[in-house]
Amino acid sequence: MKKNILSNKLKVTSLVFALLLISCMNILSAYSIYEVYNHNQGTFINHHDARTAALGGSGVAGGFTAMDSNLNPANLNFLEEKTGMQFNYSLIKNSENRALPMYNFFDSYVDESTYARNENFYNEISFFAFTSLDLITSKISLGFSYRPLINFHADYQEQVRNDENSDADNYPPIIAKNFIESEGFLDSYNLILNWGNKTVSIGTEVSLLKGKYDIERRIHWSDYAHEKVGAGVLNDELNMISNRIDGYGTKYGVSFQSPLNRRLRIGMTYSPKISLNTDFKENDILVNNSDDFIIPSKLRFGFLFQPRNPFKTNFQLDMEYIKNSEINKFYDNSWSFFVGMEHYVGRAIPFRLGFRHETSLQDKTIALPVVSAGSGFPLTEKIHLDFSGEYGRREYKALDLFMDSFYNQPSLWRSIEPKDRGWDNPDIVTESFFKVFTSLSVKW
Repeated sequence: MKKNILSNKLKVTSLVFALLLISCMNILSAYSIYEVYNHNQGTFINHHDARTAALGGSGVAGGFTAMDSNLNPANLNFLEEKTGMQFNYSLIKNSENRALPMYNFFDSYVDESTYARNENFYNEISFFAFTSLDLITSKISLGFSYRPLINFHADYQEQVRNDENSDADNYPPIIAKNFIESEGFLDSYNLILNWGNKTVSIGTEVSLLKGKYDIERRIHWSDYAHEKVGAGVLNDELNMISNRIDGYGTKYGVSFQSPLNRRLRIGMTYSPKISLNTDFKENDILVNNSDDFIIPSKLRFGFLFQPRNPFKTNFQLDMEYIKNSEINKFYDNSWSFFVGMEHYVGRAIPFRLGFRHETSLQDKTIALPVVSAGSGFPLTEKIHLDFSGEYGRREYKALDLFMDSFYNQPSLWRSIEPKDRGWDNPDIVTESFFKVFTSLSVKW
């Protein structure tokens, strides 16, 4: 009976109408409102390198590009060149649809009615430089990198409409507009020290982490709503959160060639839990100043296998365990895996394919599978260009970002009384991510 009433309600009113929002491109922006708004954690960026992205994000046992060292600091030892730099640029498109599930008279699921659609474009930049010194039987390498570690930027907008008469050519009037806007990032400045020989490599990364983010939540009543209810009755709502973050982090890695099979390389990294200093304000009032922004500990391991082929072929597989319960005891610890294949056509042009599977830190049932592909070619003897693209899609259930009861003003509605929906009938949220990577490497 309850679902039937809801179905009728959906048929006679459009509480929220779809809106296409295309934002300007912003440096270092996050991809989803989910991570930012739901638990103030932002989107963690696993990789920036075009080759790594094409191989599904795998590379803990790599050593083919400078940015491999961000996955595992031990990889720096396996670069053939003594000195080099790498520049990375990526473009991201995020699309989010929010829909209401609809049921018929017999409480059977019928379809989903999209009520909000947002599309955003972002980009990212990172940089790596390294040098090495050959010893008698080994090599010492030093690297420096800058990369955005966590993104907080996100944009969401929706329109709220009442239950006035509507048809195919005339929509009900807008009574309010809702906004969630977040911006900011956590930058990572990294120093990598590596020692190794042709068999084994050990590396350490020390990182200076600095950043901030701001989240603003706004509800603006329309002129129509003010006219219907009366002057001075409705007040716009504004909530602002600001947080400055800084601290230090470390990562330890090892990589070695198998003594039983020279075509097999194994790598492993461990990143301890990081507690960052924060200066958390809400509506310009200091709420907390302590070590309470947590990046959980991570353990990652994988291998690289090079089969006997007429042309060079690499197969990579990584697995990563993230202890999300260190952030919040109610969060799920999770496993992610990354797999990639690289095959050279002739001796110069690589063809790369990859796949990865990740889960949300808050709920491991919310999965994000991603497929990727890419290639690369030399521009000159010392300059190389790589490029790739990846596509991911996920679907999950969520409560309204703006509850319906807030708009329960009798003068604005003809025949219904807006009420909050619970987990018995949540939103269906569908997100897609498309990202293009380019990397330019210069080596001597």
